[in-house]
Amino acid sequence: MPDFKVTRAHLKQACDSGDWALLDRLLEISRAHINDASLYTDGWGEWWGLLLECVYRNQADGVRVLLKHGAKRKVKSWGDCIPVTPLEAAADKPAILALLRAKGRPHYARKSDPPLPEGETAADRAINRQGAVRDRCGLVFPAEGFDDDDNGA
Repeated sequence: MPDFKVTRAHLKQACDSGDWALLDRLLEISRAHINDASLYTDGWGEWWGLLLECVYRNQADGVRVLLKHGAKRKVKSWGDCIPVTPLEAAADKPAILALLRAKGRPHYARKSDPPLPEGETAADRAINRQGAVRDRCGLVFPAEGFDDDDNGA
């Protein structure tokens, strides 16, 4: 589907819902935002990306999908924090630690061919506006601040 544009919101929501088949399909189309370290926040100034989120949630299949598509294993959290790498965060998660330490990319085979997302929700727009501001200005604010009444990005 050449006219389908994979957005940060698509990737984040596939990760949030644990839909690894959809995440795999989206990343086959585009890996442009796979290493975006500003998709998740604790609300206090720490930010991290998809791979670190899957490690935090102990989601081995999510880690497998992201590594299959070339997620960088050394992308740290950032902001008002002591940076953490996925490897450090996986110290007490043996299955994920093994995936992160492996030399090559892991194998992941989809068990289904999920449909691509249709339309855009208010939450999608907020996440994508947040990403547009980051791209343009280098500043990151929680997506909740980018509601439909915002004339910003």
